[in-house]
Amino acid sequence: MLMIAECSSQVRQWATAVLAGAPAVRRTQYMPGVGHHMWNGLDDNDDRAAAVITAFLQDEPAPLPDHPTREEIPAFLRDHR
Repeated sequence: MLMIAECSSQVRQWATAVLAGAPAVRRTQYMPGVGHHMWNGLDDNDDRAAAVITAFLQDEPAPLPDHPTREEIPAFLRDHR
């Protein structure tokens, strides 16, 4: 699983490079509203990150859509999401 926080464009490019080059990545979880640190204690960020990780480890459906997919990388980067 690859978790992508909503942060700088450069970090998103690094994360999507991992997604593009690692066929073993089965799930991608984009965490909107989360800055450079997913575990920051702000709002519900810690709970959302924990839910994503727990679902993955228990092989349950993701609480967030699988996004971006490999096919969505160009649009994801272009749209600055």
